[in-house]
Amino acid sequence: MRDGTLGMERLQSGRITILIAALSLGAFSTVFPNGSISRHFLAPKPVIDDYFGAKISDPFRWMEAGVSDPRLLSFLKAQNDATRRVLGTFAVPRGKLLARIQAFDSAVAATSDWRRSGTRIFYRETLPGASDALLRVREPDGSVRTLLDPADYKSGDQHAAIDYFEPSPDGAYVAAGISLGGSENSTLYIVDVATGRALSDAISRTQYGWPCWRSDGKSLYYFRQQQLPPNAPPGDVYKNGRTFLHILGIDPDKDAPVFGPGLPGSPDVPEAGFSGVVGSLDSPYVLAIYTAGTIDSGAVYVAKENDAIGPSTPWKRILNPEDRMVTGGSPAALIGSTLYVLTSRESPNGSILAIDLDHLDKKPKTVVPAGDTVIDGVYGAADALYISGRNGVARTLSRLNYADPAIPQSIDLPFKGRIYGIDANANQPGILFGIDSWLVPPAVYRYDPSTNSLVDTKIQPKNEVDLSAFQVREVQVPSTDGAVVPVSIICRRDIVLDGSHRTLFEGHGAYGVSIDPEFNSGFLPSIYPWVERGGVVAVAHIRGGGEYGERWHAAGQKASKQHTVDDMIATARYLVSNKYTTPSRLAIRGTSGGGIAVGNAIVQHPELFAAAIDNVGITNLLRFQLTPNGAGNIPEFGDVTKPDDFKWLYAMSAYHHITNGVKYPALLGLTGANDPRVPSWVVAEFVARLQHATASGKPVLLRVDFDAGHLLGSNRVQREQSDADQETFLLWQLGDPEFQPQ
Repeated sequence: MRDGTLGMERLQSGRITILIAALSLGAFSTVFPNGSISRHFLAPKPVIDDYFGAKISDPFRWMEAGVSDPRLLSFLKAQNDATRRVLGTFAVPRGKLLARIQAFDSAVAATSDWRRSGTRIFYRETLPGASDALLRVREPDGSVRTLLDPADYKSGDQHAAIDYFEPSPDGAYVAAGISLGGSENSTLYIVDVATGRALSDAISRTQYGWPCWRSDGKSLYYFRQQQLPPNAPPGDVYKNGRTFLHILGIDPDKDAPVFGPGLPGSPDVPEAGFSGVVGSLDSPYVLAIYTAGTIDSGAVYVAKENDAIGPSTPWKRILNPEDRMVTGGSPAALIGSTLYVLTSRESPNGSILAIDLDHLDKKPKTVVPAGDTVIDGVYGAADALYISGRNGVARTLSRLNYADPAIPQSIDLPFKGRIYGIDANANQPGILFGIDSWLVPPAVYRYDPSTNSLVDTKIQPKNEVDLSAFQVREVQVPSTDGAVVPVSIICRRDIVLDGSHRTLFEGHGAYGVSIDPEFNSGFLPSIYPWVERGGVVAVAHIRGGGEYGERWHAAGQKASKQHTVDDMIATARYLVSNKYTTPSRLAIRGTSGGGIAVGNAIVQHPELFAAAIDNVGITNLLRFQLTPNGAGNIPEFGDVTKPDDFKWLYAMSAYHHITNGVKYPALLGLTGANDPRVPSWVVAEFVARLQHATASGKPVLLRVDFDAGHLLGSNRVQREQSDADQETFLLWQLGDPEFQPQ
């Protein structure tokens, strides 16, 4: 009865039956640990939309009311309760699995986001066995103390997380954004470093606060969202935001706006979008940056710092969207009166231009022309520019001397891997950076230009884990249109390619974001327990990502988005044809923008997969634009109100292509109830539609964390529990004997 009619039918598995009541919704289903499910699901209530003459049915439109609607909240709770009961059937093996995940994840303290200010170094640190990342400060004598513990800011059942932080130039203060329940709805606090106490200057509505201290160390710029009236449309949350100037000790409600829509000094700034003001310790100038969101290059303006104090700040626009300043990473460095900009206007691999801010009438000078290596970041230190690059999975780091800007000199790295967390500032020579790889634990190095050497800072404790039984295979997989996709495969050294291995692979393929070789990868559940059991983990560096720069991104964007899915399918077929696995033991996973890849892969080729993970994924591209974060994604995906854009958005909207009676893989959907980027209803409707349509008898479950958002604010315990649930689900569905019903 896949037509959605309600009724009651009890299926017998001979072992265990779990009845899931959808509370006030009046719908129910029966789920068994052996994978069979009843034919009774949440009844669709179709809404028909007319897109330029195309009639499109949306069977679960009512969910868009969000978690404030008791109906959706009831549905989420009922689904999550059912998932907990089903996975609870495997409590003993799951407990062992969780212990192994914790052993790998908490072996040593984990540090990130290092900042040097004055004589101090600030960074986040999650101690072994702890849940939350602390803000720590290391003094010149090497002593370390906790400066900010987010647990002090939790409220009721909601945990708190540090979303961002920025120390003042002299290291006397730190501005930090803290939010509850993974919401990213930050409140900006100012902490006195000497005492560790927060000042009274608490500023709400600073989700993308982007704090930047002025040279006096007593004032800072920050971005603040508007105060919304009751019942405002969801998309209004990112309209009329402005960058303000705050002076310590002054009531934030009296702060003067300095950049943003409606201000006389910035008359051409659009109503919707994001902005920030940034400066440099040795420059008399500050820059204002506006972007419509995600991949939009936006516009850059300049003014003297002394003049940037109010709504009439005389901003001059120096870069337009057509100049294609690279988004993400570090696209610019301000040193004195020179602005170094990374742009893809002349080449998709990027080049670096120098703009003389004292003489804006001069044509920008190319200081680093485009080459074979993709340039993805430029950083300004006291001695030189530092440039990060990539060629596929391989990363590079080089130095360009200000005094002799000829050819950047390559910096020898201790091993091939991911380079991250680069810290540079105009008052100190050299840089700090982290490096790790799939099987090499992270370390934090300081590059000393006086000796051309790397020094281990010891900020990151050494992890002595023995991974000698594992190996990484970097392979090239042919896909459509002549593309060759790099795929990283992590497996045991003693693997026998006989098709027997339970295999999980992930791809992202959006926003130009690359999945770099990361130890204990943040994109995948903890990979080492999986490989320990003889499993295989693969990462497909698919089109739409940034592994080969803007050309690779554009090849999986908008009208070309099908390439992203093609690359996922090609990877699946490679893993099968090369006898790593078989379809009955193959699982696919996508996160956030990767939901487009995983959703369409299982809808277009359900026969290739036994199971799938939809992790806070985007699966409805026709309605996503109406979410709070939707307008900011138009530059990446397109505008559904335009006829041509609608065609490819509909083609890639997996939710709208689920067909009744098809044998779909098992699926576990994951969402956080406070997700500000991909609202819970997006994942919930995909799960509900798949539950109603599938004829495979395999489970379609929904896991909801009511104290989480879009992963960014989740703490270690939340991540480990989620990893354990995902791997338990997959081991069950891929036939691991230990994870079968007893």
